[in-house]
Amino acid sequence: MVNRLWLRVWAEGWLGWFLQCYANDLWAGAAILAWSDLLLGWGKLPRLRSWKQSIPLLVICGFVWEVLAPLWKAGAVFDPWDFLAYQIGGACWLMVISR
Repeated sequence: MVNRLWLRVWAEGWLGWFLQCYANDLWAGAAILAWSDLLLGWGKLPRLRSWKQSIPLLVICGFVWEVLAPLWKAGAVFDPWDFLAYQIGGACWLMVISR
């Protein structure tokens, strides 16, 4: 919401383009892992702490958003770079929690 309401409005050039196209996907990758950690913790299960655990989850989520969503939502498009953005956001989350 911060990106949509404030950051994209103020940014121009390549930063504005990045915020418009990929910033939310980076946040999504981190948010997916953070939310998963919260739910796993509530269930007294081990949390996601490695790429072996997080990559499959982020790839499945990316598949749903980038491949399946365009099939049922008008205006949705497939963007293969979003898959990379999800992984980078997830990597940022893993780096933050590992400290």
